[in-house]
Amino acid sequence: MRPLLTAFVLLTAVPQTVAAQSADVLLNCSNCHTLQSDSVPSPYPVLNGQPARYIERQLQAYRNGLRAHPQMQQTATALGEGAGAMARLYADAPVPDLQLRAEPSSQALSLIEDGDWSRGLPPCASCHGMSKDDEMRIAPRLHGQPGGYLAAQLRAYADGSRRSDPMGRMRAFSQRLSSEEIGTLADYYEAWRPSVETQEDRPDG
Repeated sequence: MRPLLTAFVLLTAVPQTVAAQSADVLLNCSNCHTLQSDSVPSPYPVLNGQPARYIERQLQAYRNGLRAHPQMQQTATALGEGAGAMARLYADAPVPDLQLRAEPSSQALSLIEDGDWSRGLPPCASCHGMSKDDEMRIAPRLHGQPGGYLAAQLRAYADGSRRSDPMGRMRAFSQRLSSEEIGTLADYYEAWRPSVETQEDRPDG
C-alpha cells in the first residue's frame, strides 16, 4: 500500500481500546489528536491545518530524541516513511473558525503583539499567526491549543528537554519568560475556541 493511502487509512480508523501498544493503536493518530470542543476538551495538541513541514519536523524530532514522549517516539518510529504523508493529511484537514471566549490579559497581549525587546523577546505573533494561507510557513498555529500542553512545551524548551526548534530560538525565548508569563500566554491561546457554528459540524483530526 502506498504511504499516502496507508496514512489516510490510519488517520480515519475507528479508535480502539487495547492494553498493548500495538502498531495499529500507535498509528491511529485520531485517538488523541482531535479538534477541541467545549464539552470534551483534549490535553493533546490539535494538528488540523498545522504546517506540513512543522508536523514532519516534529515527528523527526521524536525519532531523533529531540523531543521526549514515550508514545510519540514509538509512533514516529512506526510511521517511518509515512511521516510526510501523515503531515500533509493533517495540514490539509479543515480548521474551525475560532472565537476568543475570555478577556485577554494585558500581559499576554503585550507579549503577543509587542514582545519585550529589552529581554530579546520578539512578538509571538510575528511567527505564530492564525492564517493558513501561507503554505510555506513553519511555525505552528497556537490559537485553540490546550493551555496545559502549551505551558508544558514552553517549560520543556526552557529546561532544554525539547530541542526541536531551529537554531534554538524557542529555547532562548522560553528561558526569558517567567512562570507567570508562560501561564498567561497558555491561557490566552487556549481561550480561542471553535465558534458555535463549527462545533455543530466538527470534523475530527
